[in-house]
Amino acid sequence: MIRRAGPLLALVVVACDSKAIVDPAGAPPDAATAPQAPAPAPAPPLSDPSLEVPATVTIDEETEGTIAIDARNLRRVDVGRLPPGARFDRAASAVVFRPDFTQSGTYTIQVTGHAAGRAAPLERTVTVEVRDAVSPPAPVVTATTTGEGWTRLTVRQTTDTFLDSAGRAGRTFDAVVVVPAAATAQSRAPVRVSLHGFGGAPSGATTSTSAFVIAPHDPNNTYWWGYGEGMPAAIGGAVPAYTQRRVLHLLAWLLATYPGADPERVFTTGGSMGGAGALTLGLLRARHFAGVDATIAPTIPKNHRPSRVTQLATLWGTIDADVGGVWDRMDLTRALRDDPEARDQFVFTKHGKDDPTIHFGAVLTPSPLTKKSFYETLESEHIGHLAVWDEGAHGPEDPVMGERWWDSGWSRVTDAKAFLRRDLPFPAFSRSSANEDPGDGGGNGKVTFDPESGYAANVGVAGDTGWSGAVAGSLNRFLRWDATRFVDERDRLAMPLFLASGAGAPPPQAGYPTRGDQRSGDGAIEVDVTPRRATLFRPLPGETVRFRFGSRAGRVTAADDGSVTVPGVAVTSTESTLELERDPP
Repeated sequence: MIRRAGPLLALVVVACDSKAIVDPAGAPPDAATAPQAPAPAPAPPLSDPSLEVPATVTIDEETEGTIAIDARNLRRVDVGRLPPGARFDRAASAVVFRPDFTQSGTYTIQVTGHAAGRAAPLERTVTVEVRDAVSPPAPVVTATTTGEGWTRLTVRQTTDTFLDSAGRAGRTFDAVVVVPAAATAQSRAPVRVSLHGFGGAPSGATTSTSAFVIAPHDPNNTYWWGYGEGMPAAIGGAVPAYTQRRVLHLLAWLLATYPGADPERVFTTGGSMGGAGALTLGLLRARHFAGVDATIAPTIPKNHRPSRVTQLATLWGTIDADVGGVWDRMDLTRALRDDPEARDQFVFTKHGKDDPTIHFGAVLTPSPLTKKSFYETLESEHIGHLAVWDEGAHGPEDPVMGERWWDSGWSRVTDAKAFLRRDLPFPAFSRSSANEDPGDGGGNGKVTFDPESGYAANVGVAGDTGWSGAVAGSLNRFLRWDATRFVDERDRLAMPLFLASGAGAPPPQAGYPTRGDQRSGDGAIEVDVTPRRATLFRPLPGETVRFRFGSRAGRVTAADDGSVTVPGVAVTSTESTLELERDPP
């Protein structure tokens, strides 16, 4: 809370009649005996601006800590370089941080106070020591295979009561980990957390020479979440994220063991149940990940097909008995609505309209909790996303468009310009003028709705899907940025933007999109742009921020979470920089 000084000036005004005061004899009274106005009360002494923070704060893992900021007579207080997952609660004038069980270590927070009439701000730092309070058993390498440019490990995890329910603690799980030979502390490689689908297992044939790979195992098919704390004896009660914890424990072990693994370039990927896991892990634990790639993935557990709801109820308890519990925590429309950490994530998704297993309602059916669909939430909450759909199924590709038709091989991991890092901002695009229409979640009359398969038709027959809207399309296609030239400062943010335009092919037939990065036209695409994941540029809720893009300039107001959205930015194939500036404090 910003405390302000009391009144700077006490002013007493005494009103009187404009006529002279006369005694009964008609002579003016002696000046010494005339009534006198009371002397003004002395103004209280002015306080100097001050900014006080603790030099060091110690917080245990899995325990919420608050760091009080005492600011007096300051116009504005900014907090930057927050630890992953920490937030500044302006109303309480405190940083709030609940480190998870992998975040022990030392962090430095920057606090800056701005006072009227002072050119130089007050600068303070807080050292945060996170103590290792939760220590599951360390993973153990049980087998090693070496190939050309890589080493593949079998890594065994033994659970305790943090990684497993009390009745199951002591179990072992094997994961596959691949280490690229070229990765060193001086030349770090990204990390890919690859999650398998329902009934699957880590592949013993996994290799990679360019990235670390972590392939864990979810033999209980928990959708990479967890199960009741009383299992196997009872289903009811709390449902801790045991499976997620095991995945994060493997990731923490890898990062601590191999200096060549880049903690700023960790990505989570998967398809089907693995896609659901990639999304829930990447959004609910967004502090650890630079991006999410999920295909044919469910997004709202309560909207799963009836047979899958029945299966998950054996792990999580029934929907009716768990209102506000795990079913709602795993609802990704809720996560994106409620969690600023999740809103700072970048998401890629791909779904098929003829998928009978995870039908297209996964992204278009509204959540019973938020009343919005996943696609609608991505757009309305201004989440960084590229969403693609076609007439494919649960694995088989679209019969007309083919495999990966939506770009010419853009990698958010290795692209020379439009890449993602956890420690860099990125532009979240929404409401692009080039978006195709995915439909409203209803049918077009060709197929009768089935609760298990939706309006899915025969994947081998083009144009027969029963879902309304375009057969194939995308949200936010062609839009790129130059992360090598970002500016992230306390009062200024700059992001060069441009359109991918080039390799590809025209639509294969009427009613279908182009392939690759080829566009149907060469004009501008208008899109709303929301900078995400900035480290220093963090406007206050309600603050007005100036923007400029080419010849266009104006002002926008920060939302309740401090995010700023510039509407209708006209992006072309010629790179131009979106600039945001705060007014002087």
